[in-house]
Amino acid sequence: MRQAFVLRLVLIGAVFLLCGSKAYAQTEITDFMGRPVMVKQYLDVKGSPYLDDAWQEGWVKMQDGKAYLGVRLKYDQVADELMFANGRGEAQFFVQPVKEFELKKRLFRSGYAPADDTPPSAFYEVLADGPTQLLKWTFKWVHEEVPYGSATKVKSILEQQNYYLADRNGKLTKLKKDRRSLLQALGGKQAELEQYTRTNRLDLRKEQDMTKLVMYYNSL
Repeated sequence: MRQAFVLRLVLIGAVFLLCGSKAYAQTEITDFMGRPVMVKQYLDVKGSPYLDDAWQEGWVKMQDGKAYLGVRLKYDQVADELMFANGRGEAQFFVQPVKEFELKKRLFRSGYAPADDTPPSAFYEVLADGPTQLLKWTFKWVHEEVPYGSATKVKSILEQQNYYLADRNGKLTKLKKDRRSLLQALGGKQAELEQYTRTNRLDLRKEQDMTKLVMYYNSL
């Protein structure tokens, strides 16, 4: 009787192990989920097209809701696409649309209604999350020029950063890095916002202080 009971426990444990392995396998990144990356376009270019040149461990969530943890990622800000390293260490773009990802404790998200100067698939860094979100879009491009007196073309990576507020519906309002633009975009509760800005000596030309104000606004 005791042997039968022990055997039953062993079988139950084996079933749980198999189920656990299957569940874990569903969260692994596999080669068929990606397409090759053409990196030749960045040869002989000054500057970096990436958020970070090195592969960084992070997590990614797809549009279908599936999430993958502990993935080696790299964010190409020229192509505005996320890459992952496959089992052979090769860079690949995701085939399926990415909803959001985190790298170096920085959260990036897509799916917002396009602003006048942003593509529908753009990734925005979420500086302040909540009902009203403060977003930053950093885009890079390859600039080519022939310096005076030279016959050689020089390629450089240039970048620009824009800031936006996103409402509950994902609609974006473009901001200037100044006091009036942010307060006007936030709309209501102006007295509380003005008081908070003065009390905390916020400089709304600075990203850190813009973030503090939006976080406070969401707490009201």
